[in-house]
Amino acid sequence: MYQLHVNDIYRYLFRLTRDERLAEDLTQETFCRAFSSLDDYRGEKVRPWLFKVAYHAFVDGYRKKTKQRFAFVEALPERLDHSAVDPAEHVVNKELWEVAHDYLEKLPEKQRQVILLSAMQFSYAEMAEVLGIDLADVKRSLLRGRQKMRKLWREESQ
Repeated sequence: MYQLHVNDIYRYLFRLTRDERLAEDLTQETFCRAFSSLDDYRGEKVRPWLFKVAYHAFVDGYRKKTKQRFAFVEALPERLDHSAVDPAEHVVNKELWEVAHDYLEKLPEKQRQVILLSAMQFSYAEMAEVLGIDLADVKRSLLRGRQKMRKLWREESQ
């Protein structure tokens, strides 16, 4: 279980915290919590359950450090970066992702979380499970978050 999911959990937590060490600590905390609560595991899909544990570890860490402000998102999946063969195209794509990150940081936390999980190929049901919200709230948050990002993009480009 650890070897299959550790990289995804780390990337998710790194995107939330923008801090390598904190993401490593939270990843370790996630798997410690997961292994210690295997008795409570109800046969759910493992990946969404682990992301739920990771999310709760992040929230608990955030609550402990309320005086610090976390930047919640480092990067969206780097699909564009991997497809760029030309170095100039790579630079342009990286700049576009940086703009998108700035827009994501302006969104409310729930919308930011849903967009991030959606970009990581989670289904609506899995997002609802990870975040502990209902399916309609996931769809609504995703729609509103995307609308706000488009609006910010339009305002910036004018």
